Amino acid sequence: MNNIWLRLIGCGFIIISLLTVSTNVESLSTSDISFSSKEINCGGIILVTIKAAEQEKPQIIWMKKRIPLLYSRAETLWLGFIGADLKQKAGLYKCVVRSTFSGFKKRYDIRVKSKNYGVRKLKVPRTQVILNVHSLKRARREAAIIKSLWAVDYTLPKWKGNFIKPINGNIIGAFGKRSIINNLRRACHTGVDLKGNKGEPIKAINNGKVILVANHFFSGNSVYLDHGGGVISMYFHLNKILVKKGDNVRKGKVIGLLGETGRVTGPHLHWGVRINGARVNPLTLIELSKNLEE
Repeated sequence: MNNIWLRLIGCGFIIISLLTVSTNVESLSTSDISFSSKEINCGGIILVTIKAAEQEKPQIIWMKKRIPLLYSRAETLWLGFIGADLKQKAGLYKCVVRSTFSGFKKRYDIRVKSKNYGVRKLKVPRTQVILNVHSLKRARREAAIIKSLWAVDYTLPKWKGNFIKPINGNIIGAFGKRSIINNLRRACHTGVDLKGNKGEPIKAINNGKVILVANHFFSGNSVYLDHGGGVISMYFHLNKILVKKGDNVRKGKVIGLLGETGRVTGPHLHWGVRINGARVNPLTLIELSKNLEE
């Protein structure tokens, strides 16, 4: 009889414990969720923060893709970024925050606005604009390799705290400008060009994994880092690459040396960022993350 009572008491304790956990998790509400903005320009970024327990494991669905979030124990916060592609059509888009653990689900409308970033004019050798058959095949082959990176399923966040600039050089090529090369209209500039001296060390902007190392026709010696949570950074025109595919690197690690390989007008770093495949302004990532703690 005593064993039966002990079992009943034990079951009651478990039920009470489960109810307590459930009550704590269900306390998640819309007031716990904040966006750095409810509207962004094409090429823009929003920081999402969610005040919730670690076991909540919330997710974001944005542009029909799932974005896992990073948990900060120090602040009891979940953090993540969403971005609108440089060519994203203006309008209202649905962003869903959900938790399969507690069943919480809420839809938010985010307005994407069009923006004219201006024009830049460049002069390069004719053979780098009007491609011969061999160069055209090479460029298309390389473009397919790069495109495959954006199709890969999300990875868990590796980044922590604030993102840093890869070098401290001045901006010589702004993000988003429409390119006119040798008087011919070309694609918009999807990154930021930073001035520097040949051989200057280039640093990883946050923790990440090297997912591609290559020498490409347009970008020259290139490194791509996956920071997890849908954030990928890229570093082009390097003189020398100091990492290999599969390497895990820490924020601030030197991954290469500045150069002028590929299609360039002089030594500089082309630095780009994609968030969930969207081409975004990397400087905005620096600004939005500046107060985040490790």
